[in-house]
Amino acid sequence: MVLWLHFVQQYLPPGRGSWLGWLRAGTGLSWAGVDLFFTLSGFFIGGILIDQRGSPRLIGVFYLRRAVRILPIYYVTLLVIAAAIFWHLPGSYHLFPAWVYALFLSNFAFALAGTWDWLPLSVMWTLAVEEQFYVTAPWIVRAIPGSLIPWLAAGLAALAELARACILFAGPSGHFAMHVLTPFRMDALALGVLAAWAVRNEAAEPFFVRLRAHWRTWLVLALALLGGLGLMQPSWGSPALALFGYLLIAMVFTLVILIVARLRPPGLCRFLASRPLAHLGRHSYFIYLWHGLLGGVLIRWVAGPDFTLNTLSGFGIVALAVGATWAAAAASWKWFEGPLVAWGQRH
Repeated sequence: MVLWLHFVQQYLPPGRGSWLGWLRAGTGLSWAGVDLFFTLSGFFIGGILIDQRGSPRLIGVFYLRRAVRILPIYYVTLLVIAAAIFWHLPGSYHLFPAWVYALFLSNFAFALAGTWDWLPLSVMWTLAVEEQFYVTAPWIVRAIPGSLIPWLAAGLAALAELARACILFAGPSGHFAMHVLTPFRMDALALGVLAAWAVRNEAAEPFFVRLRAHWRTWLVLALALLGGLGLMQPSWGSPALALFGYLLIAMVFTLVILIVARLRPPGLCRFLASRPLAHLGRHSYFIYLWHGLLGGVLIRWVAGPDFTLNTLSGFGIVALAVGATWAAAAASWKWFEGPLVAWGQRH
């Protein structure tokens, strides 16, 4: 979804005069791929913490494995971006000092400024939210009784909704901050943790009995609501998103995760387990970090700053950008990220 947003959707001609214009309008919600990332992160990280909450090595092992997975390629990426800016790569610029990104504070910088930075730097805000989640989640899960985890997760999701509503009604400023600051986006993370608890706890079995009987209807309805939200084309931090949109997106993705993780529909699982999607998933972190730097710069270099995606050759340029980013991701995993992750798993 993020690749579609940055490589395709933004280059499609605007307006409803052609099918390409309708495609642009109809896929305007593709930025919500980062919300799926948050929900998945809450599910996977929450599951790890719930499973290991009684282990005396939980904190140390968790931070070690997260560090070797996240930090090396992150800081390598920042160094390459810094070099690109220093050498005045076409289209490169920066609005905030390097320490903002090095300390995973870019979401605060964006919120204060009310704007994004250069695309390769702008995508770092989700990593900032993720690291802020990592800092707090292990200690909270370790400290509270296991029976309180679902109540806390549901309460944090509700609190995020309430916080957005308060900011919305407090005044006209600060709406962009709702899109990037962790307290306003923690409903996606919290619902992911709630899903992780549900698939592990017998108390949630009555819910799964109902879900098993009606999941197709629920899924169609959820996707229809998501499609309706997309057609509204809400902007980041808009009233529609603040009051119901962000929570709706998080709930839809949580439903999808629960269906896949617990019900495991054969057709859907075969599709998700297909080799291209599995390969994309394995390399998704590098692709996310580098797509704006490698693919985005390649598009600008080949097609120029006024590129519009309305010809077959234009789609060929996009395919080249995706292929180059994906190939670089595979190489990084084989020779850099993969060995580091394997080392972390042994400790």
